[in-house]
Amino acid sequence: MTEALTTADMPETEAAPAEHRRARRQRVLKSAKIVLDDWRAIDCTVRDMSETGAKIQVGGAHVLPHKFRLLMISDNSIRPVQIAWKHNDTIGVAFRGPAEKAPIRKFVTGMC
Repeated sequence: MTEALTTADMPETEAAPAEHRRARRQRVLKSAKIVLDDWRAIDCTVRDMSETGAKIQVGGAHVLPHKFRLLMISDNSIRPVQIAWKHNDTIGVAFRGPAEKAPIRKFVTGMC
């Protein structure tokens, strides 16, 4: 069973400490979607990325599982991620696998 966490229930930190990062961050501003197991999608914005993870901003109080997929709109790629940390509406995710070409749109947007 997948453990669901609300963005309000997750432990808050000021930011992921620099010494815990394995790769250098690059600031970006890219549209993305959090894709859940049932293909519902939640709009979000990627604020920075590295080889090992990303910082995403998601508005509103959403119930998010600990693991989900992140769809990058700009290059139509999707990859599995897991939540590493959370602060207010900003979430740090660790990549759990390589990016792949996203399937033909079967996403349900505007839900959750």
